[in-house]
Amino acid sequence: MLELLEQLFRQVRAFILSDQLDRKQVYSRVAGHTTMLFDREAEDIIINGLIESGHGFEVITEERPSFTTSPEPCYRVVVDPVDGSTNVKRGIMTAAVSLAVLPIDVPILPENVRWALVGDLFTGTVYQAEHGNGAFRNGQRCHVSDAKTWQNSLVGMNFDGRELNILRKLLTSRPAPGMVRRTGSAAMDTVYVASGAYDAYVDIGNVVSAESFLASASIVLEAGGIVTDENGHPLQPIHNLSEGYSLVIASTKELHEAVLKKIRE
Repeated sequence: MLELLEQLFRQVRAFILSDQLDRKQVYSRVAGHTTMLFDREAEDIIINGLIESGHGFEVITEERPSFTTSPEPCYRVVVDPVDGSTNVKRGIMTAAVSLAVLPIDVPILPENVRWALVGDLFTGTVYQAEHGNGAFRNGQRCHVSDAKTWQNSLVGMNFDGRELNILRKLLTSRPAPGMVRRTGSAAMDTVYVASGAYDAYVDIGNVVSAESFLASASIVLEAGGIVTDENGHPLQPIHNLSEGYSLVIASTKELHEAVLKKIRE
């Protein structure tokens, strides 16, 4: 299955890097959500590959209603064809394909993902995991960092329409985080925790939806990290891609508790 997911990623990457890409063309605007044409075309590439694979999938994706590729699918796949569409549109070189495959009969949660892949569309870097077998970056096993304190950590944060009061506390109350980063792709920000590039990632405000984090959060778990909501509770099962979530993702229990403590202050 991981071979299939990587093949789909490579096909989308080839399209994004090709002369066929129109970065400016809008496909649709509905209820405040804009779908770029390249989002739809990348999604078509993935869907065609899933159908041709011969596996039975229920396909859950942001740009169209859920559907199945066979009468009785064994698997469910959650697809984000381009996580970081605004980056692609504006020529910022960070965006990802995010693919998470689960058995059809389990709740949609990071811990239930059987196979996951997040691929960087511009560098070609592949992060992937199979449940119980660990996490890998370009085929090499990867692990979360051993960071334990907020003030010495490099932390990713999402500021777009998020909970400003909590972000203000995290950024300005002492001790402040050691360093802060933001890529414009929640999938990439999250897998950076899995590889040890980030020590934590914080996305507060019940905004981010499952297609952007399901695969990457499962890779963090396989790499030894922690994934909860802003209260330290396990994430609630995902029912659709219109639900917004908050994420506190950390490399160690000590750092995770330090983040929660800052939020509660």
